[in-house]
Order: sequence, then structure tokens, then C-alpha cells
Amino acid sequence: MTSPERTGSDGVRAARALLSLVEEHSADDFQAAEAILGGQQELAQVLQLLRNFKRQQSPEDQEPISMERLREIVKDELVALARDNADVERALRERFDLDTPPNSTFEEAIARAIRRIDKQLVPPAEKVSRLLDLLRFASGRAGQAHRERIESLLRNLAISAIDGNVIVLPTLHSIAQLRTMWSPNPLPYKAQESRRHLAERLFKDAERLAPLTIEGITTRLLAEGVRSPADRAIAETRRINRKKAHGE
Repeated sequence: MTSPERTGSDGVRAARALLSLVEEHSADDFQAAEAILGGQQELAQVLQLLRNFKRQQSPEDQEPISMERLREIVKDELVALARDNADVERALRERFDLDTPPNSTFEEAIARAIRRIDKQLVPPAEKVSRLLDLLRFASGRAGQAHRERIESLLRNLAISAIDGNVIVLPTLHSIAQLRTMWSPNPLPYKAQESRRHLAERLFKDAERLAPLTIEGITTRLLAEGVRSPADRAIAETRRINRKKAHGE
């Protein structure tokens, strides 16, 4: 076998082995391996890429995107960004006052910061916004490539959350109505269209009509996707209380 032929054969075997690895393991598997081998930075980076690829390409295989799941993802991503770049950890500590008791880790500090956000008496959408502020700030400090990766991740999370939230967004029409965040009219759709495809088209429409505010739109759409019936009831109670306070 000539050298080019051998190289081609080796490449095919390597590609098949990689595809088999991705096929047989979940994002959580890669995350567990990353935690074990975190001291080997180059290998940990490869595992992180595989984890993010699996989450983005196979959202249906992951657990539903809930508020709880979002908090977990944000924590994992912040820890990974800080591990790859010491400037990220320093910047997060300075800007968000991450108190760290003796002998505690940065991961524990991040977990406490996220718990503080969760306990604040603010609307759920505001909690989502604050979580994403943390993540965007960290990814921005880590560099443009990380910032773009995080925005892609958030977009895919929002699409999956909207697709899966059949309680708060039960119909195609309710999903199409989300377009009124940036346009006067709901997004046109066909009766046989899938929920996920419609959610994906929401983002394409927002990129076309409101490109300068796409990050804010991503935040609002993700907040809608993780919203629960209880959140809606709380929001309605607050609205009624505000009207009573103003004598309406």
C-alpha cells in the first residue's frame, strides 16, 4: 500500500472511531471524564468540545431544559471557562463579589453565586438574565471564540426549551406569538411544521429583523422556554397587585 493510500485508510479508521465515540457516549459522560482528567488541560479541552457538540447536536437526548437545568449548565460552563483562563476567574471574583471561605473552591463560589440569584425576589425572566450576564461576561473575557460558542449554546438551549415546553407553550401559535417581542405580527407557520423547526425560524427571523438586539432576544426566548405555569401565575398576581396599588 502506498503512503497516500495508507494515510487515507488511517484517516477513515480514525474518523469511524471518533464517530463511534460520540455516538456511544452522552454529554454527561464527556463531562464526567473531563472532571476526572481536568489536570490534563489539552485533553480536558477536547472533552469539553465533545460535550458541547453532543449537547448542541442532540438536544433531544438530554434532560429537558428547565430553570434547574439552566443553572447547572451555567455553573459547568463558568467553571470550565475559568479553568481554561485564569483571567476569567479573577474577573468574575472582582465583578460579582464571589466570596470564598477558606479552603473552598472556585466551583463552590460559583455555586453560591448562582444560589443567591435563585433566592432573589425577582421575576424568573430576570433570574435568567442575571445567569446569562455571568456567562456572557466570562466568555467575553475568555476570548471571541468562546463568546461565539456560548452564544451558539444559548441559542440551542432556547430552541430546545421552547420545543419542549408544551405546558406554557402548548401550540404552534403560542410559539409563533413569541415573534411579537421584535415584530408587530406573529411568525407565519404551517400546521404540519414541527415545534423545533418553528423555534429555529424564530431565531432566523430575529437575526434578519433585529440583529443589533439578538443577544437580548436570545435571553428573552430562553426565559420563555424555561417558564413554568407557576411562573405565569406569579407574574399575573404581581400584575394585579400593581394595578391595585395604583388604584386601577
